[in-house]
Amino acid sequence: MPSTPPRLGDAGRRTLGAFLRSRRERLSPAAVGLGETARRRTPGLRREEVAALSGVSLSWLAWLEQGRDINVSRQVLGSLARTLRLSPDEQRHLYRLAGELPPRTEDTASCPALDENLLTMVNALDPNPACVLDQHWDILAWNRAEQGLYSACAALPPARRNMLWLVFGWPPARTLMLDWEEQAPRILAQFRVAADEHPDDPRFAEILAELRAAAPDFPHWWDRHDVVGYQVVLKGYQHPRAGRLLLRQSKLLAAEDSRIHLVARFPADEVTAARLPLLLDGTPADPPAGCDRH
Repeated sequence: MPSTPPRLGDAGRRTLGAFLRSRRERLSPAAVGLGETARRRTPGLRREEVAALSGVSLSWLAWLEQGRDINVSRQVLGSLARTLRLSPDEQRHLYRLAGELPPRTEDTASCPALDENLLTMVNALDPNPACVLDQHWDILAWNRAEQGLYSACAALPPARRNMLWLVFGWPPARTLMLDWEEQAPRILAQFRVAADEHPDDPRFAEILAELRAAAPDFPHWWDRHDVVGYQVVLKGYQHPRAGRLLLRQSKLLAAEDSRIHLVARFPADEVTAARLPLLLDGTPADPPAGCDRH
């Protein structure tokens, strides 16, 4: 990632400057460890105080607040955010105004908490298969149709309830998924993007180690280092009970926690729409939910 963002337009620079000035003017000297002085012609901190605390020059900060055409590095954005005591929401807003991706603030190795409203939504999508994945593609929750499609959702031990494991480590997937040889490498290339962004994450390492041991062809695909972004594609299935299904998959990020992905699959033709209720036969009314890998 480059250290400086693309140059902003005039309106964007003015908005960024106004936001920083508003945060400076609302912050009391005491909040940053400075003593109160008898006379302050303007509320909050002075520019020279913020500049000194952030390690930038006074003239540079003045230009930034005035909306002049200057670049702002991620390092400086972080320093300003700390000096101005910005909340997580304010930090994300600051980075976006500067044309940068906000830093991840979540604990990337932990399991995210599931919102009850999200679980309600997943269950309401029946008979369309839907599930909730975390940042490691571990399956946190699923509805009845998803369990009907992938019976391993509940049958596998919690540590292996993972979408990548279903594709490569669960043998029935290779006949359930039409054109497995085409679909599986594309799915792996998407997973690779997430795993490579967190090379020290022990959960990613655990998933990869188990698949290397369990799926003989997995090392061949993984060692290719293929990467691809998320793509909306049609996915075909040959289900033992519902027959041939053609599904269009969508993925949404939860606004409250970007580690949480909602994956939903919808019929791509009328025949599939008529057959989806068959996935509900024999599946429990209340599938389990939550992160339990032990």
